[in-house]
Amino acid sequence: MKQIHIFLIFLALCLSISLPSHAENQTQNDIGNVRIKGIDVVQNRIFTKGGRHEFTFGGGWVFDNPFIEYGMAEFHYTYHLRESIGLEFNYTRAFSFDKALIDDLAGIPCDPANPLFDSNNDAITDCGISLDPAPDPFKNIYVGNIVWSPIYGKFSIFSKKIFHFDVFLLAGAGLYQASRSKNFGFNVGLGTKIHLNDWSSLRIDFKNFTVKEGAPFNHIVNNRILSMGMSFYLPTRPRREK
Repeated sequence: MKQIHIFLIFLALCLSISLPSHAENQTQNDIGNVRIKGIDVVQNRIFTKGGRHEFTFGGGWVFDNPFIEYGMAEFHYTYHLRESIGLEFNYTRAFSFDKALIDDLAGIPCDPANPLFDSNNDAITDCGISLDPAPDPFKNIYVGNIVWSPIYGKFSIFSKKIFHFDVFLLAGAGLYQASRSKNFGFNVGLGTKIHLNDWSSLRIDFKNFTVKEGAPFNHIVNNRILSMGMSFYLPTRPRREK
């Protein structure tokens, strides 16, 4: 009888140790499991966008055009249907300048040791290359985008201040207006917004606007644009998640 009592006490001790351990392991496995109903994030959002209007003013650069240098002024209006989805209108005004490469090509000197002659057997004195027709720089871009923000988080700078941010993807289409032509194109991009307070954010994005150039080129061109701007939200106070 004494042995039975000892066995029951030993069994009770084993159960008391194993059950909390199993519960702890189950809790750890459940963290981040999106299949569990009701679990979206570990912590509620401090900065929310759903139902708010966002106005962005900024500038950008096209950094990979070999002949033209662009500086741009941009305006974005976004209505956030929910935290992760928004509808955006974007207007871009471009200011273009010919790069030095165009003048360098036009000023190529002839080699006096190997003179060239035209069809009339006259010596060619101008060996420069002129772009004919000249490049057709774009002036305005009007684009409508769908914005998807799947990532939200926070970071700290030197453990002094915590900033919240989100990462977004965008895609859309619009009108590409150049100096001599107008064409429709497609736009895709990736960016981030660093929320400075309840009503403003720093926006940085990289996008690619693909368009078919007009005659005589008639080929596909990718305009890669790096942009930065400030966003302002209405209402100025976000709706806190509960």
